[in-house]
Amino acid sequence: MTLDLLITLDRSGAAAEGLTRQIYAQLRQAILSGRLRAGDRLPPSRALAGELDVARLTVATAYDWLRAEGYVAGRVGAGTFVAPVFEGYTPVETDQAVERVETASQPLERAPGAETQPPLRPPLTAWARRIQAIPLIGAGSMDGGASGATFDFRPSVGAADLFPWARWRRIVAWQDAADPLAELRAQARESAARAGRWDALLGPLETRAAIAAWLRRSRAVRCDPDQLLIASSVQQVLALLARLLVEPGQPLLVEDPSYIGFHAAFLAEGAALRGVPVDASGIRVEALPEPADPAAGGESADARLLIVTPSHQYPMGVTLSLERRVALIEWARRAGATLVEDDYDGELRLEGQPLEALRGLDERDEVIYLGTFAKALYPAGRLAFAALPRWLIEPVARARAASDRHPAWRDALAIARFIEAGELERHLARMRRVYRARRDALVAALREELGEIVQVGPAEAGIHLLALLPEGTDDVALAERAREQGLAIAPLSPHYQAQARPGLLLGFGAMGEEQLAEGVRRLAPLARAAASGLQSSERGG
Repeated sequence: MTLDLLITLDRSGAAAEGLTRQIYAQLRQAILSGRLRAGDRLPPSRALAGELDVARLTVATAYDWLRAEGYVAGRVGAGTFVAPVFEGYTPVETDQAVERVETASQPLERAPGAETQPPLRPPLTAWARRIQAIPLIGAGSMDGGASGATFDFRPSVGAADLFPWARWRRIVAWQDAADPLAELRAQARESAARAGRWDALLGPLETRAAIAAWLRRSRAVRCDPDQLLIASSVQQVLALLARLLVEPGQPLLVEDPSYIGFHAAFLAEGAALRGVPVDASGIRVEALPEPADPAAGGESADARLLIVTPSHQYPMGVTLSLERRVALIEWARRAGATLVEDDYDGELRLEGQPLEALRGLDERDEVIYLGTFAKALYPAGRLAFAALPRWLIEPVARARAASDRHPAWRDALAIARFIEAGELERHLARMRRVYRARRDALVAALREELGEIVQVGPAEAGIHLLALLPEGTDDVALAERAREQGLAIAPLSPHYQAQARPGLLLGFGAMGEEQLAEGVRRLAPLARAAASGLQSSERGG
């Protein structure tokens, strides 16, 4: 590739005689400042001369000066490229070169005191100040990700290599071949059919219909296509809900522990988090605040929103029992609260029969149901969806109109074709078998290598499990040491609101059985060292 270069020439008076020096100086400055980097290809001298309206020899001479001083290098038949200029290194210059630079580009005069005066910037808003204070350790890609990691134990990453790419490409290619303008036609068709209606902003009708049918048969979710919102991620949906349903200072009920990403979206809007404890059967409904009796002069509970992960509690991995699901819905009705059900990997049930979603038990159209294709398909497939109560459709559509309008229609329509062709359920059936085998391999390795140290939590669904560590262990420090050794692991304790327990969240989606076992073998000495250090400090005390 050749580059478009920002070169301006002064052709007035005597300056016109120094066109070569001007080109040389501006290219040199672009290289030293980093605007042009090692490997960037400069335009052919003839092309740049034509663009600048100068003689070719003028540009060629400037290139020769740069080449003689080591700034560029030429390869026969390939062109002229910027040479590596490392930090702290400047090519040796001749006296003649220094003189040329000094005469070609003089520094601009600064106003008196300009160097000491701080630049004027608009102040950050209260919203911006809030997000600066949000702790994000453990919130997916915000805590360093798996850059450079050999063993990717992140709990949110699935097996992208097992996605049926060939069938997906055939579906997308067929879609494009059948109608190269499918995306534009779909937008125009839906806009024309729903002129003046806000729900046209919820996403392509074809995609909403396909997802609604799939949710009804696979998760017993009560919803119609006009109740579905298509978004780029669950986090985007949470941000919309936070803006619509939470005022600054208003409490938000969350499971304790719970996913930090939930917290971020609502803390950014000024919500005050209140944790509700979780045990082996899921969220403890009896610990939820009850509305006061108005007859006794009390007021209703001020918490109006509760986020839960009933199918596969994050991060503990437990499943909310049917009795508690019913009790939770009854509590929400008594308290006048709205339930947000994040079913982030409910379709990946590895053991037993899948339980009916909360929204399947909801006969009053009150539960907000969230889902994503990031784990069901592949991590980069960030398409998400939400089944909305009817009273929330127009406010969400208006909020969408004020932000991003709609997701990528082409990807959304491809998802619809993928579901309609039966490929989604075929792929999920295969992945359940794969993830079940990987989970069993990880559990076996943990029991063999660390059975005396960790307590392995349940993993009846999803692509991660929890390994609890002895009380007092610094799981954040352990996860950092593991990352230094090439193991990407998430700590448990940052997900708590109160009385944090140490542990490690271990994903088994991204690695095969042998690699999982090897990863645990490398993790074992680090975990033992953390536990032995804890025991030593207790003995010393």
